Amino acid sequence: VQTPPSHANVVIIGGGIIGTSVAYHLAQMGVKGVVVVEQNKITSGTTWHAAGLMVTFGSTSETSTELRKYSKQLYRTLEQETGLSTGL
Repeated sequence: VQTPPSHANVVIIGGGIIGTSVAYHLAQMGVKGVVVVEQNKITSGTTWHAAGLMVTFGSTSETSTELRKYSKQLYRTLEQETGLSTGL
């Protein structure tokens, strides 16, 4: 258990896929002092059910299609950025 900092500009409650994504994108935009608070381990809640899931079917809306395209590109660059395999 890590002691939380005494000050943060942004506190995100929940270290699932949404919380970690928000933290990542805020950091990419240059926001400093972002803290993710999770009761257990990052992504240990219900997010693990969807680990590695990239749906290529379902909604055909333009928004869903663009989100899938963005996600696919993001997963490719995350491996280069972090040195950790995304499996993509």
